[in-house]
Amino acid sequence: MFDLLKDAFTKLKRELVGRGSLSEKEIKDFLRTLRLTLLEADVNYKAAKTFVATLEEKLSTTEIYNSLTPGKQALKVIYEELTDFLGGKAERLHFEKPPAVILLLGLQGVGKTTHAGKLARMYHGKRPLLVAADVKRPAAVEQLESVAKRADSAFFGPQSAKAKNLDTCKSALKYANQHSHELVIIDSAGRLHIDDEMVNELVEIKGKIEPDYSLLVLDGLVGQDALNQTEEFHARIGVSGGILTKLDGDSRGGAAISFRHVTGLPIYFIGTGERLEDLEVFHPDRIAARILGEGDITTVAEQVREVVDERQSAEMAQKLMEGRLNFDDLLSQMKQLSKMGDLSKILDKMPAGVMGGMSAADFDPSELKRTEAIILSMTPEERENPVILDGSRKLRIARGSGTTPADVNQLIKQLDQMQQMSKLAKSGGVPQGMPGAGRRFSHGGKKKKRKKGKKRRR
Repeated sequence: MFDLLKDAFTKLKRELVGRGSLSEKEIKDFLRTLRLTLLEADVNYKAAKTFVATLEEKLSTTEIYNSLTPGKQALKVIYEELTDFLGGKAERLHFEKPPAVILLLGLQGVGKTTHAGKLARMYHGKRPLLVAADVKRPAAVEQLESVAKRADSAFFGPQSAKAKNLDTCKSALKYANQHSHELVIIDSAGRLHIDDEMVNELVEIKGKIEPDYSLLVLDGLVGQDALNQTEEFHARIGVSGGILTKLDGDSRGGAAISFRHVTGLPIYFIGTGERLEDLEVFHPDRIAARILGEGDITTVAEQVREVVDERQSAEMAQKLMEGRLNFDDLLSQMKQLSKMGDLSKILDKMPAGVMGGMSAADFDPSELKRTEAIILSMTPEERENPVILDGSRKLRIARGSGTTPADVNQLIKQLDQMQQMSKLAKSGGVPQGMPGAGRRFSHGGKKKKRKKGKKRRR
């Protein structure tokens, strides 16, 4: 996500940070490069122009030129301005009286139905009711019913083959009141393009149902066209804000940067994958930090807390500090983390330079499976007490896991290094550059062989 912007900002940061001074010309050159970067990332032309102009004014009025760390001061200003440009603070949905209603709008194929399920999962405590209000699209009702089952949510569909979408919505609200559903999520009809028939139907539904929020679901991959869709939907129907989908596949991120400035509306959520869990509240400050290569540790911590057993983690931390960690513990933690889905998305939120320089692009998920296969090929005694692993045992484990004795040795070594690092940390001194366990999952975990050639003369 935002790979193009992150790469560009990383290069710009290298030019800024570490300088003993910054001249007016150097800042102008930086802003010129920044403007081109934003345009390459498909940021709206007017939005890019406004952002750079505002930033130039802020940089000129800040005590940067005389600062001892001008580069860091400039980055602080850029972060603050980018956060403001993205909306300043996260916008939350507030439901006053049940049943609250969310009306999802959007063209066909943007991910409306899937995101109805994602919202149902996110607000599971409100006993959401998913409503199928699209009788024209083939299998639309069946698709939402399937999503509702995956989200463990209630479902309400048309009561007859000839039922109008408005009638379905009205009946769903009565049903929600009768069965104590505090949230109703309506998956409205979509088309391949905005037409009068669809608009008139949605205007009628919105007028009669009076939803608390009318959220427009947009495909982040279409870039600036998403902004055009928002302006037309908002002008003809009225929109509360947006949900940007498929941002996991968008390396540019121009729509997210431009949305608030061009439409004046907030982004409430971003879709970052196909699973129902892959929905995040849009936090402008966290997104700004990710774009600048500073990572998003807060979101990572929140995601980890959702899946990790706190009691088990506390016990493992204690064993780690005491040097008693074994392969059963490592396997347990791997299984918990696997519940988070694609771990490359977690790496994508980590600050640049951590994990031994490993990035989401380096991550090889097959290595996790290989590591698990090695551990599962051990006997319970071997997992509990790795010191008994001699040559013959390692050979048996390698054969059982479809790996090599060298792979088994590497995993044993990494477990030992984790123990050593924890002991050093406890005594107050972990040396820099010490190998981390995460390196195994980068490029297959194997060192590159040197090409044969002439030896250098000393």
